[in-house]
Amino acid sequence: MPNDTRRKFIKATALGSVAALAGCLGGGGNGNGGDGSGNLKFVHLGTFDGEASEFLPRFQEQYPETSVEHQQTPAQSASSREYYINQFVGQANDFDVGQMDVIWPAEFVENGWITEIEDPENHTDAMLETPVEAATIDGTLYGMPLYTDANALYYRSDKLEEYGYEPPETYMELVNTAQDVMQQDDEIDNGYIWQGGANEGLTIMWLNWLWGMDGTVEQDGGLQVNTDKGVQALQHAVDLIHEYGVTPGNVPSSNTDQNRQTFQNGNTLFMRNWPYAVNVMNEDGSPVQGSFDVTPLPTHEDYPDVDNSCLGGWNIFINEYSENKEAAQRFASYMASEEVQRELATEFSRLPVHQGVFEDESIREEFPLLGTFSESLQSTRVRPGIAQYPTFSEIVYTQANTALVQEKTPQQALDDAQSEIDSEINNG
Repeated sequence: MPNDTRRKFIKATALGSVAALAGCLGGGGNGNGGDGSGNLKFVHLGTFDGEASEFLPRFQEQYPETSVEHQQTPAQSASSREYYINQFVGQANDFDVGQMDVIWPAEFVENGWITEIEDPENHTDAMLETPVEAATIDGTLYGMPLYTDANALYYRSDKLEEYGYEPPETYMELVNTAQDVMQQDDEIDNGYIWQGGANEGLTIMWLNWLWGMDGTVEQDGGLQVNTDKGVQALQHAVDLIHEYGVTPGNVPSSNTDQNRQTFQNGNTLFMRNWPYAVNVMNEDGSPVQGSFDVTPLPTHEDYPDVDNSCLGGWNIFINEYSENKEAAQRFASYMASEEVQRELATEFSRLPVHQGVFEDESIREEFPLLGTFSESLQSTRVRPGIAQYPTFSEIVYTQANTALVQEKTPQQALDDAQSEIDSEINNG
């Protein structure tokens, strides 16, 4: 069905989806009045399961009157958002606390789906400013920052050293290095993998390339994607697959963690990804343990000094329909504590939002790549801060994906995207 119809269909069928989910997950009413006792359910990304399994039992030890359970949503941002919306539309109270992408607060607040976050211990006073600002709408905090994110380029340090290359600083340096190493090394099947599937990751990839060409989507009070630089950015993505041959043909159906798994298998030279992958790929038994490094994203040759990494990160939010908001507030505060922030960095390679933890030299000794990701954070840009951002992103990644699989030219794909953006956002 057409994409705009599909978006309407998701909301129209949300109530039925909630009923089905409730049947699988159990009924609501998990609170016990307003005293913070009773049951607390935390619904989080699949990629946060290790962290949840570590910290929830500790929270329960600290607050034994509250029983805690957790559940995964789909690992991808867009699928996770759809899950939450399905719950919200039906005013479901099956969960109390969720994990919110930094691009969601405006939409969630506008629809009345989440409640204000209290900060009695003033955790946010000790946090980096940008994550707090991203979770604040009209002066009110609606998300407790959990960790921040900046994408960067992973590379096989052993292979670059073997063949005499430095980490690439430009788009074409990356292409040329990948082509040469792929030709010489039988172990390297993939030169460069990135998030090319029809999901939020592809929108961010396109923005990375666009920003690296000193482009922008904010034009004359609206959003414009079919500019010359917008088309050039998407053409570069297409060329990585079909012209330069450094990106495999399955990337247009890949997602973030599938890319991580592929890189970890040991047959890939470069990967664009987020900080979480460091800890996983350095575990015992990993084929690439100790043989990879991270560097800031390359830029276009003509614009060496532009900022082109994308600010990411996740917050704790409280479901407006929760019957146990007091326990939910306690949990949000607990996850923002310095103790949790330190372990998120050292044990799970999450970028801390706590300023002191972020700058702590002892933390950097345990998480050496924090310094590199700090560089990437210095060159981040933010996605359009509008309530309709998820709609914008879905339009972009859906149309961009058609170009990657050569169903449309980059110009056609972005012209079609622009028509949808004008209809649903600019003139909506």
